[in-house]
Amino acid sequence: MRFLLSLCIWIVFVGGLWLYTWQRDAGFPEGPSQAQAVEQIKGEFLLEITPTFSVEKDPFALQAGTGDSAPFALYLNGKAIAVPAGDIRRGQVVRISDLPDMQQGTNEFYINASPPLAENTMDNGVRLRLTDRGAAIVDHTIWGNRGAVVSGTVSFTLAHSGDDDHAH
Repeated sequence: MRFLLSLCIWIVFVGGLWLYTWQRDAGFPEGPSQAQAVEQIKGEFLLEITPTFSVEKDPFALQAGTGDSAPFALYLNGKAIAVPAGDIRRGQVVRISDLPDMQQGTNEFYINASPPLAENTMDNGVRLRLTDRGAAIVDHTIWGNRGAVVSGTVSFTLAHSGDDDHAH
C-alpha cells in the first residue's frame, strides 16, 4: 500500500511539473532571438562630471587576476568611457565630449567611484550632467553614504524627431 501511495505522489508531482514546464515553454518563440537594430542618435553631447571628493583606490576591492581595480569607472550602455582618475578632484568639473553614439530610446550611465578612506564619515556624491548643444538632458547626482563607494546608474531616454535630437 505504501509503495502505491509513493508511486502516485511521484506521478502527481513529476507529471505536474512536466505539464507546467510544457505549457510555459509553449508560449516562447522557437529558434534564436534576433537582436533588433538600434538607431544611433548623433548630437553634440557633452558630459560633465563633478565629484564631491578626490578619488582613491579602494583598499577593500576584490583583486581578481593581475589587473588593479580602477578608482573611477564610467560606462555608457555597457561601453567603458576613459576618464583619467587623476582628473577627478573635489569640486572640479571634468568635461568629456568624445562619448560613444547614443541610441534612440533608453540609454544608461553607470558610475563607480571610490572616495578616500580619510572621508569615511562623510556622504559623497558624483554629479552627472549631459547636454546636447547646450540643452541639459540629464542632471543627476549619485550619492554614497558615509565613505561608501559611490556607485549607481542614471537612465534616460532619447527620442529622435526630424532634424533635432530631443530627450524625454
